Amino acid sequence: MASELKSGPAVQEDRLSSSDWKALGVAVVGWSVDMYDLLVILHVASYVSESFFPSDSPLLSLTATYAAFAVSLVVRPVGALVFGSLADRAGRRRAMTISVLGAGAFTAAMGFLPGIGVIGVVAPVLLLVLRVVQGLFVGGITASTHTLATESLPERWRGMAAGLIKGGGGSLAVVVINLLVIVLIAVLGQEEFAAWGWRALFVFALVGSLGNYLVLRHVEESPAWLARQAGSGASGGREPTVTPVRALFSARWRKLVMVTAAIVFTASAPYYLTTGILPTVYKQVLGLSQDAASTFLIINVSLSAAIAAVCGHASQRVGRRRVFLASGVACLVLIPGLYLVMQARPAEWVLLVCGAVMVMASGAISAPLIIFVNELFPTEIRSTATAFSWSVGYGLSGLLPTVITGVSGGLDAVIPVLAVSAAVITLGFLVLVLRAEETRGALSAA
Repeated sequence: MASELKSGPAVQEDRLSSSDWKALGVAVVGWSVDMYDLLVILHVASYVSESFFPSDSPLLSLTATYAAFAVSLVVRPVGALVFGSLADRAGRRRAMTISVLGAGAFTAAMGFLPGIGVIGVVAPVLLLVLRVVQGLFVGGITASTHTLATESLPERWRGMAAGLIKGGGGSLAVVVINLLVIVLIAVLGQEEFAAWGWRALFVFALVGSLGNYLVLRHVEESPAWLARQAGSGASGGREPTVTPVRALFSARWRKLVMVTAAIVFTASAPYYLTTGILPTVYKQVLGLSQDAASTFLIINVSLSAAIAAVCGHASQRVGRRRVFLASGVACLVLIPGLYLVMQARPAEWVLLVCGAVMVMASGAISAPLIIFVNELFPTEIRSTATAFSWSVGYGLSGLLPTVITGVSGGLDAVIPVLAVSAAVITLGFLVLVLRAEETRGALSAA
């Protein structure tokens, strides 16, 4: 389909133009904003627990905090449908502008929310309300970041772009969060940081959103979306009789959407079973200091970002499925095995190596995931389908920290439960991928 290609002899598939770099950069930053807004509560979970969900049981307080985190994930598919439809009908840039600014504003509002000691039970209720609204906007970011970059870049670079957006954007968010933690503790001291300083991390979300908005103003609309609109105009300019949301749940597409969501769930689960819950494992299960835990996480995700870019680019050469299968086997062996090593409480450098290897494996398995999902659907429903299947899959995997802490029964049982969960879910991923078709090149061949 010509609408999927950058046309004209001037296009050089071997090089990225300045507009390509801008599209890639805004997608990486946009995904970073998405992950920052979503994950910041996990990195300060112990402080949020004391402020909003105090309890005699630390594990119960943590579970409540993880449940507050999960609220955003539960409503994220609704935001995906709303903003995905907007992105398919009105453009990727417009949807991204609204969703990024909205997510940043409501995340920042959480930083100003008084705790339960000040306004009583109203505090956790208001926190949950803010998480609901935030989740709607976060679902919208997914609808635009993925498609804007992968539709804009030449075929050769789409795998790399997927790895950079998923790995680089997510890692940038974690690095920024933990650098802020280290700096704030150095300036305020641990006692003041625990009392109120952690709230600055939520407020900082607005800075990232505004920065992304300023960059987005200079980015061109997706060529594939513009070509599709031009084609519609040439055929009479009529709006499609079936909206993207209705098309998504039609007999033609709904089965594929559900299978895609299952693949996203099993591919993203290793992320939440490593990066998502490691802040708690490091600090509350293994007893590391906040500075050590933050330093470890920065190293872990930096390595993961590099691996994600490499694996994403490799998928452009050998195919998405081969990268999925190789990294899936690595996750199946390494994550459960290294968690059991960590259970023995070895030296700190061993904990660092174990965490880094697990996080790199989780980065590899999801590196081609964005482009794989994009390639399954046509331009007219791509944002809606990608955002919805992604949000459902990620929403389910994002519930894992809540489930893990809820069923563990005690902090000592958290690591064994993580090991078993990682093995079972990764086996499911491998089964799904073996049944899936290769998608590499589908955008250009469609």
